[in-house]
Amino acid sequence: MARGVRKSPREKLEQKLAGVQEAIAQYRECLKTLEAQEKEIVAELEKEDLRELSAVLKECSVTADEVKQIILDYTSTEQKGA
Repeated sequence: MARGVRKSPREKLEQKLAGVQEAIAQYRECLKTLEAQEKEIVAELEKEDLRELSAVLKECSVTADEVKQIILDYTSTEQKGA
């Protein structure tokens, strides 16, 4: 069986480089997808935190304005004590 023309060292390196560049491009695309998923999950977690907080506020019959005032009072007290 006849063999093809032997590749030069340069051709072999160029072919190897092309393969590596293609793999890098695929990994970058995968990374973009994973980063987008990460953002979505973080946003969903924030929404879940807000739902849980809202449920606790309703349970305790506390308004958002009251919580805001409690936090402001607490932080001003902490700053005076520091």
